[in-house]
Amino acid sequence: ITDPPAEHLQGLGFMFIFTGVFYFVFAWFREQVCIVVCPYGRLQGVMLDANSIVVAYDYIRGEKRAKYRKDEKRADTNKGDCIDCHQCVHVCPTGIDIRNGTQLECINCTACMDACDDIMDKVGLQRGLIRYDSEKGIAENQSWKLAARTIAYSAVLLILMVIFSFLLVSRNDVEASLLRTPGMLYQKKENNQISNLYNLKIINKTNKEIEMQLKLLNMKGEIIMIGSSELKLEPQGVIESVLFLQLNADDLKSMKTEIEVGVYSNNELIETVETNFMGPTK
Repeated sequence: ITDPPAEHLQGLGFMFIFTGVFYFVFAWFREQVCIVVCPYGRLQGVMLDANSIVVAYDYIRGEKRAKYRKDEKRADTNKGDCIDCHQCVHVCPTGIDIRNGTQLECINCTACMDACDDIMDKVGLQRGLIRYDSEKGIAENQSWKLAARTIAYSAVLLILMVIFSFLLVSRNDVEASLLRTPGMLYQKKENNQISNLYNLKIINKTNKEIEMQLKLLNMKGEIIMIGSSELKLEPQGVIESVLFLQLNADDLKSMKTEIEVGVYSNNELIETVETNFMGPTK
């Protein structure tokens, strides 16, 4: 760090706000973020169905709840494996009782699973009273099967990944826009020439410097840069310029003519820009 904070007030302010928000969350708000602020639980509630794998309590095996007594045979006394120790509630960061079913406050941290397994080991009962399972799996004592909804979600996710990958791979290294300057009409020049004023903006999306040239593709004419005629873009840089497009009036078939301008680098076409050229009424 070499510059004084006064020269970076925006960044310094963001750091103070960021630090303050996270201090507030970790020092006081804590699990209320998951219960009140975070939309994760509500979104998951929309996505879940009876076949969804979640942190679940096996109520078939666990009920009827009763305190543990040494050397007792719980099945003979119609007692379930849950000894009602409340350890699953004590360790839950959001304070819910997983035995009441899936709840939006559950963040799937599996702390209740570990606590319950530890208690089951101590009392000599089978682990997995709280485990990853589906509502249907617990009710019907069946192992998880691939459901149509899972296949549909996976297919949608795969399609989105393919589209994203295609867009990422096929995107141009350069993005350019060429717009007529607002409020400006065409200008008549010597030798039957018509001129329009344009604003040019080019974005370099690569990490290398690019030198570019502009050429008309579908019309014969001239591109006249205002100021420097050199178009050199720094890595991840943006350049804005103003230019004139000049065409022969005989080549214009109507008041508005669509033209294409090519952006070249090392004599290779890397981007094509379409714009309108205004001329006199025919």
